[in-house]
Amino acid sequence: MITLMRRHRKALQIGLLVVIAAFVASLFVFGATGSRGGGDPRDTVATVNGEVIPIERYQRRYKSYMEAYAQIYRDRFSPEMAERLGLPQQVVGDLVQEALIVQRAGAEGLVITDEELNARIHAIPAFQENGRFSLKRYQEILKLRGFSAAGFEGEIRRELTRAKVENAVRSGVKVSETELEQAFRLRREEVRVAWALIELPSIVAATGATDEEIAAYLAQHPDEFRQPDRRRVQYVTISARDFVTPVSDADVEKYYHEHAAEFESPRQAHAAHILARVGETGGSEADDKARGKIADAIRRAKAGEDFAKLAKELSDDPGSASRGGDLGFVGKGEVVPQFEQALFALKKGEVSAEPVRTPFGFHAIKVFEVKEGGRKPLKEAAAAIKSKLSAEAAERAAKAKADQIRPPLQAAKDFVAEAKKLGLRPIETTMARVDRVAGLAAPDPLEEAAFGLSIGGTSAPVATPVGLVVLKSVEAIPAGVPPVAEIKDKVTASVKRQKAETAAMERAKQLAADARAGDFGAAAKKAGATAGETPRFSRAKPAERLPGDAMLAALQTPAGQLSAPVKAQQGYYVLKVLERVAPDMGGLQAERDKLLKEILAQKQSLAWESWLAGARANAKIETHLPASRRG
Repeated sequence: MITLMRRHRKALQIGLLVVIAAFVASLFVFGATGSRGGGDPRDTVATVNGEVIPIERYQRRYKSYMEAYAQIYRDRFSPEMAERLGLPQQVVGDLVQEALIVQRAGAEGLVITDEELNARIHAIPAFQENGRFSLKRYQEILKLRGFSAAGFEGEIRRELTRAKVENAVRSGVKVSETELEQAFRLRREEVRVAWALIELPSIVAATGATDEEIAAYLAQHPDEFRQPDRRRVQYVTISARDFVTPVSDADVEKYYHEHAAEFESPRQAHAAHILARVGETGGSEADDKARGKIADAIRRAKAGEDFAKLAKELSDDPGSASRGGDLGFVGKGEVVPQFEQALFALKKGEVSAEPVRTPFGFHAIKVFEVKEGGRKPLKEAAAAIKSKLSAEAAERAAKAKADQIRPPLQAAKDFVAEAKKLGLRPIETTMARVDRVAGLAAPDPLEEAAFGLSIGGTSAPVATPVGLVVLKSVEAIPAGVPPVAEIKDKVTASVKRQKAETAAMERAKQLAADARAGDFGAAAKKAGATAGETPRFSRAKPAERLPGDAMLAALQTPAGQLSAPVKAQQGYYVLKVLERVAPDMGGLQAERDKLLKEILAQKQSLAWESWLAGARANAKIETHLPASRRG
């Protein structure tokens, strides 16, 4: 909770439901349109069973996604990252799913009634005067924004239908007592096993690979060694560390006075709070209940009860309740405005006189200590200033040097020779494009430069974590499987591991056969396996020595029986279940609520996914998102 408060925002759910308030706000930016059938494909992003999804609806939804991701990644988020994360495709997928939901909802009689639609629109603050819906204001705002009531209400109806359908599907899911008991048994049943491991590393080390085996493996597994487009490059690095110079006291003092704002520390308060959670539009009954809870907490705190104890007992903020509601030191601009205003009106030791309303609910606030803001003395700031000025001067000098060496390197026929002549250390290497679609890291600027240059071209200085790089593109190497000579070590390693795995599997099978006929320990010793026994473990209390697949195999094997060999990173396990202990069903009561919630959530997710799959079955879907319109 406090993390969200410090960011001044409520979390948005990216997925099926978009927060309606944000959706409504986006309507006022882009307007509202919608159609079924026909339409210029250039103005649409998809067609679902004949229903056209217009570009304007895509733009609104894309804006909501952008805002949500910006809340998560803050300054790191950009339109380029949005493209790498596939946001355009996510948004189109969301809109297609929405259309399918609305269409199937109509077929199943789950459409939004006019009464439900009116109730939602009447509750939107933008259309209210003095807390009551105003038809005149509603009509004026729609007219001002340039769209019809029918178009606007159609969009709101779609969002409400999504919510209504999912709620109907999920609320229809129940968990029976039998399911609850079965889940408890499954999680709490314990086993104790003897295990033996045929370790791969020692077998790999003792395994060889002939040239014929290497060639055959490469021919059978080319994709394992296929490489993407690459560039052979030559480059030099200019590091700012080589240009560091001392900074004078006079320069430090000058900077201190010219940038006084940098050394001002804001006023801070060490605070704790108790939260009664209620939605921003919780309604009078929910508001009254939450306000009353916090008013009682304030009364008890003022009467002398320990605030931390009250927070642990009453607070709905899971992030701070266990710490007695402690939020640490909070500065201005770090929490929502309503909380900040009330917080900084309090003195040391004071508790808020009345409940404080924020978008999260009602709060009781206590201040333990106040740090008045002020300017850090020059003596304390001098070291940081010197470091900053020194680094900036070194970076400027490195940039000047890089700009100086680029022209002769660019003009030289032999980049390496010219670099050495300039007193630099040239490096030649091969670079490949790294697939970053699944990650969140920004593109590698050196990689971008290498693949952006024509062959023989020399880059402008490129900023990297180790310095400025001037790079020449020497050769383009197309994607494909390199000659065996270039990758022989990698292919050899794969051949050896494959042969070792086959040998380990055979030894594990023999171990299991010997163990069935005799003593497990003797069979393990004969096979040269590492062996041991576990204490009792369960799905809820994993064994320390066994990997997950081996534990699962043991839990599924009857008492007294051996598992089939189980492959793991270390090698192959053979397991014998020595003991199987049924759980004490008396412990179910203590875990009932938690287990019930977990099973219910799993079943609800499966039910919703199944409903969506039914909506998508046999649907006719076409998507056509123009690259130039992604946002």
